[in-house]
This record gives sequence, structure tokens and C-alpha cells, in this order.
Amino acid sequence: MIRFILRRLLGAVPLVLGIATLIFFILNLAPGDPTALYFGPNVPPEIIEQQRRNLGLDQPLHIQYLRWVSGFLTGNFGYSIAQGRPVAGILREALPATLLLTVTTLVLTFVIGVVLGVLQAIRQHSALDGTLSVVSLFFYSMPSFWLALMMMLIFSLKAHQWGWPVALPATGMVSAADYEFLSPLGKMGDRLAHLVLPVATLTLALAAGIGRYTRGQMLEVVRQDYIRTARAKGLPEGRVILRHALRNSLLPVITLLGLYLPFLFSGAVFVESIFAWPGMGRVIVDAILARDYPVILATGFIFASLTVIGNLVADVLYAWADPRIRYE
Repeated sequence: MIRFILRRLLGAVPLVLGIATLIFFILNLAPGDPTALYFGPNVPPEIIEQQRRNLGLDQPLHIQYLRWVSGFLTGNFGYSIAQGRPVAGILREALPATLLLTVTTLVLTFVIGVVLGVLQAIRQHSALDGTLSVVSLFFYSMPSFWLALMMMLIFSLKAHQWGWPVALPATGMVSAADYEFLSPLGKMGDRLAHLVLPVATLTLALAAGIGRYTRGQMLEVVRQDYIRTARAKGLPEGRVILRHALRNSLLPVITLLGLYLPFLFSGAVFVESIFAWPGMGRVIVDAILARDYPVILATGFIFASLTVIGNLVADVLYAWADPRIRYE
């Protein structure tokens, strides 16, 4: 297994570099110039040209690419054009907030989705199955940005107006006014309160999809001969479902893990922007609007790396779920 993981990691290096290279050339082929956003029509042309030389934008494209690759391979992502500071520092500040949001969402998505799928499968055609199917399809078909706005409207704004006992904070990661004066337990509770709405927005739609997928796989597995044999031997129904049916149903579901990890980061772009969550989503939106090439390239590299890591984690979980799978 260790040799397999090392081979996959080594093979991922040219893949990630190729994706970053593609992003580099697509960005530079787009019309416009990053310096155009920072100078008005009355600025002398020589000032603009001097700034282009300072940023290296006056060099031929292949020279810019070679310089970018040489810095990229040594861990130097360059300097942000818009903020004038190292890109690594910008990512270092934003990444923990996004990881907190996406990892929490990923865990809840698969736990809730698998539980819902199992409940629907063992209660097929019941009122519970029908109700959960309707609710799942409702949230699965709902755009994340619209759901975020509705969650903010109902559980924050209207909760205050209607006098609900709990009104969740709608923006930010902490309560800026009194956060520093809270106890450690109070700080944790404040962060959790701010985390509820963005996590719920991302989890509801994704868990609905996982639940539908798990239900279909469970219904297919429970009809297999080895499930009937396990029941004929007198095994408890709970053990048949959890130890035999569920474990074999998880193999196709695990595939989604490799896809959901980068998808969560891209989906968090809209959710973080709506909830003013200080993570990678806001960094990406600001960088795209400002044509901040170094930041866009660095975030593209992170997304590509997450895709590779997600698929690697899925392969490792395959071996855990099915002992027949070996990679040696």
C-alpha cells in the first residue's frame, strides 16, 4: 500500500503541473491587462509601462512561464498584484477557514447521506422513504447560492424579527465586537454558531445526493444471494445490514469522495462570498475580479492537488471497504 501511495503521488506531480500550466496560458490568452484596473485614463503611459516591467508583464509569454515554473517548483507562488504581498501568506491566512468549513461539511455530508440512504433502503416504499425522497430531491435540485440566501433570511434576519429564542449569525467567522473577551468555551461556541449556516447550506444538497446514491446501491446489494444466505443462517437483521449490505454498498459511494473534495472547495466560493466567510472562496473571487494572476494560479494548483488527493483517499478506502482489493 505504501508503494502504491508513493507511485500515485509521484505520478500526480506532472498532472498537477500540467493543469497549472494550462491555467497559466488560458489566463494570459484572455484579453485585458491586470494593470488596467489600477490606473485611470489620465495616468501617463510611461508609468503604466514601468509598472508592467516591475511585474514582468512586458516579457514574452514563454519567459514569463519559465520564470513562474522555476519559482513554483521551489514553493514560491510570487506576489499578489492586487495586494502587493506574497501569495503564500494570503493562502496561509485563508486556507484554515476554508478547511474548517469543507472538512466539517464533508464529514456531515457522508454521515447524514449514508444514514438517510440506509433508512430509505430498509423502509422501501414506506411513508418514510417517500418523504425523505421528496425532501432529498428538493434540496438536491436547489442552487447553493439561493439556499444560502434563504437560510440567511429565515434563520438570521427573520429569526430576530419573529422573536425566536435562537437567531444564528449570518456573516463572518466570529463576532468581531466581543469575541476577544469571551472565554475559551465561549469562543468555541461563537465559532460554531457562525459555522452552522454555511455548513448547512453546503451539506443539505450534497447529503441528499449521497443519500439517493446509497439507497440505490443498498437496494441492489440486499437482493444478492449472500445477503439471503446471511439471513438464512439466522444473523440479526442489524448485522446483516451493517456488516454485509452496507459495507459492500459503500464501494461506489467512496468514489464520490474523490469528486466531492474539490467540488466542496469550488462550491464554497459562492457560499463564502454570501456569508462573508474569510476563506479561499473570497480570495478566489477577489483575485478573478482583479485579474490577480499569481493568486489565481496558486488557487488553481490547490484545486488540482485536492482532486489528486481526493482520488488517492478514495483508492485507499476501497481497500479498507473491500479486503479483496490489493494494490501491491
